[in-house]
Amino acid sequence: MELSIQAALLNVTDLQQSIDFYRDVFDLRLTSQDEEVAALMVSETNRRQVLLLRELRSGSHRVGRHSVGLRMLSFEAGSPNELETIEGKLVERNALVWRKEADTYRGLMGVDPDRTEICAASSLTGSPISSEDWRELDDAIYAIE
Repeated sequence: MELSIQAALLNVTDLQQSIDFYRDVFDLRLTSQDEEVAALMVSETNRRQVLLLRELRSGSHRVGRHSVGLRMLSFEAGSPNELETIEGKLVERNALVWRKEADTYRGLMGVDPDRTEICAASSLTGSPISSEDWRELDDAIYAIE
């Protein structure tokens, strides 16, 4: 079976602020927007991948480690240069949390305006990050709130 993630839904506190963040940092294209919901295109190759943002009304949300739901969103950049661009934009926003370099890939973690952890990584080999690179889980996963 070959699957890909079609869409991820993030609840946010300020829809426009989150749209601006994902458009600026990750160059995602806004495909549609309603009063409280927006769709941003992550990838348009083979299968479409979409990031959905939904603004929650004030007081109707809870954040943090003990909440059920998405706690991290991670992207694979197409090249180390693209990853450097993302890193620079996170630094400009004072949103970079950490970076790591392994033998075959480099990764970084930042936070979006609602403090959701956003990761990005890129292979250093010229090929996509391999299944082998996922055999050892990084301790940083335990730091995610």
